Amino acid sequence: MVQDGKEFLEKMHSASDKSGSAMRAGPIGIFPTVEKVIENATIQAAITHNSPDGINAAIAAALMSHYFIYRLGLKNNLGNFLERHVAGEWSIPWQGEVSAKGLVCVRAAITAVMRNDTTSKLLQDCIAFSGDVDTVATIALAAGSCSSEIAQDLPENLVQGLENKSYGRDYIIELDKKLMNCIVY
Repeated sequence: MVQDGKEFLEKMHSASDKSGSAMRAGPIGIFPTVEKVIENATIQAAITHNSPDGINAAIAAALMSHYFIYRLGLKNNLGNFLERHVAGEWSIPWQGEVSAKGLVCVRAAITAVMRNDTTSKLLQDCIAFSGDVDTVATIALAAGSCSSEIAQDLPENLVQGLENKSYGRDYIIELDKKLMNCIVY
């Protein structure tokens, strides 16, 4: 058991390059500037994924949603936008199975977002990669749900079928509304 945040950080083995920090990063895109997104994604990632790849994957995932929330460009320019702000080959389409590495999951998510116009096709495309597809879908749908170029057409049964206890479907829907009300244009 740890007593405080300092002790927690001292005991953490936080050098992972896997996808956890990227999976959590989508909401960070709400911050109003690229600099604030990068700063907060870095802090969030460093807790559990304090490696260059772990941090870069989180920054790229956060910037994906930021790009669409603030309408910074068309989805076919997403990879180029990311390459201007975070190291990585973000504009090169991903092919093949997806490993648990953060950079790989984010590259696959970018590829899927750039080539799909509906959330249902986006989800199917993420699954088609095979491998760590739940992570790819999490990252891609977080960003894609913010894009005006992607129709929000997930089947209603996918939403209504979500578990709905204390932190279930209704909680998530309300949390999303509160988060999106924080947008500063």
